Amino acid sequence: MTANPATTARTRPVWTDLPAAVRAGIEARIGAPVTGWTSHDGGYSQGLASTLRTDRGAVFVKAVSTEHEFTVRLYHQEAERAAVLGEGVPAPRLRWLAEVGAADGHDWVVLAFDAVEGRPPAHPWRDDELRAVLELAVEVGEHPVAAGALPEVASELPAQLTGRLAAQRPAGLGSYDPWLAEHLDRLATLELEAPAAVAGDRLVHGDLRGDNAVLVSAGPRAGAAVAVDWAYPGRGAAFCDLVGMLPAVQVEGGPTPEESLRRRPLPEGTDEDAVTAYLVALTGYFVHSSLQPPPPGIPHVRAFQRAQGEACVAWLRRRLG
Repeated sequence: MTANPATTARTRPVWTDLPAAVRAGIEARIGAPVTGWTSHDGGYSQGLASTLRTDRGAVFVKAVSTEHEFTVRLYHQEAERAAVLGEGVPAPRLRWLAEVGAADGHDWVVLAFDAVEGRPPAHPWRDDELRAVLELAVEVGEHPVAAGALPEVASELPAQLTGRLAAQRPAGLGSYDPWLAEHLDRLATLELEAPAAVAGDRLVHGDLRGDNAVLVSAGPRAGAAVAVDWAYPGRGAAFCDLVGMLPAVQVEGGPTPEESLRRRPLPEGTDEDAVTAYLVALTGYFVHSSLQPPPPGIPHVRAFQRAQGEACVAWLRRRLG
């Protein structure tokens, strides 16, 4: 069986890898010693992501050294944006953000959330679990967001990378389906419509995939799913999360995007042309990113972006002919 590009070359640290001073600082903030831990190894960060067990209950903690500047910025962004998520949003509650010193001179930034009793979806996808995460994507988009509460999705959408591919024609482009290079000029024109296509007044997670979903096993949401890792939430169109996750679903052993949408259709009133424009922007992002050098500590991300890029190109080709 071919290795899943989403899980190869995993380098995430676990609780015992953290410097002793950092572990002590986290325990002090929790208010109890850690008696056990479970690492959650999915995702695309150099940081720890673990459920820590204590005599006072469990807490989910993310921690990263300040030497990873981009991830540190994401942690601060996640804390800021997660704090304003409205009541009823299917997400764990943010508890605190802290900075803990270490003896090697690098501080660690730590985020703590309520622990969710559950597990990530299995890959290849099971039908019932896929249904739960597709419903989660739609549910997130049902929450209204007041203007100014979160950034507009259009303002943060990478809606220029297809155009950049068309202008630069990088050598690696030839490793993709030739249809992409043949139609890049047309796609670059469609990409110009993407910012308007994603405009709206609904909550968008912005990075929803199987590794950012937890299937809940206890409590009021048992049998459903919640979304985690809210580093990129914004205000936009209700369809964004559902469309955005479908290339990853296919890569991780699920059905094609069209089949997923037969199982869980797009929100009522969704403009198909808007979906196409958004898909063009996603395609440009994944293809362009896959051709860049791997970032430190997460070498596997380029393979995953490559696989999603290929899925996006195939989906676009079927939509546009």
